[in-house]
Amino acid sequence: MVGNVKFVWNIPNALSIVRLLLLPVFVVLILVVERNADVPVWSFAVLVLSGVTDSLDGIIARRFNQITDIGKLLDPVADKITQVTVVICLAVRYTVLIPLVIICLIKELIQAAGGYILLRRGEKIQGARWFGKVSTFVFYGAMALIVLLPDMPDWVRIGLVVLVAALMLFSFIKYMMMFLHIRQDLPAKDGAADASK
Repeated sequence: MVGNVKFVWNIPNALSIVRLLLLPVFVVLILVVERNADVPVWSFAVLVLSGVTDSLDGIIARRFNQITDIGKLLDPVADKITQVTVVICLAVRYTVLIPLVIICLIKELIQAAGGYILLRRGEKIQGARWFGKVSTFVFYGAMALIVLLPDMPDWVRIGLVVLVAALMLFSFIKYMMMFLHIRQDLPAKDGAADASK
């Protein structure tokens, strides 16, 4: 366990875990069970359910004062793993998604490394920002459409991929700016702490 983050059982954290448990179900459905289906309804339903749990955990946490440090950590981790898994699965079917796989992997690995560095330095865990939420919402919507409508025109699929990629890059840049700003403040905090001894 990193830092003093302890697991707390509550509904939002349970929903994040459910989202992770839905991933192998989605993988099996999209790549095996419904591989040749005209309309992969079950894959679509699982992806929608995953998106709903993602929205509900944040709403419940804020509405019922169930925000926890582990929740702030677990929710984005579940988001990252979900996005990477979904994009890779769909890229197996549609090669147009391969650039999105690369963008998604690089973005999530760098953000995870940055978050780990800040956590190890004792920084307070930050919740998702609006740009991250917008990116995630559009991601779920676009991927759900790609799953549900396998015969959609190529230009529509490409447009959805470009939109998701643009929002991912925008979100990545904004989070990197936050990371660099926090990182710049860390030496000053350490120095201040040393001076007070």
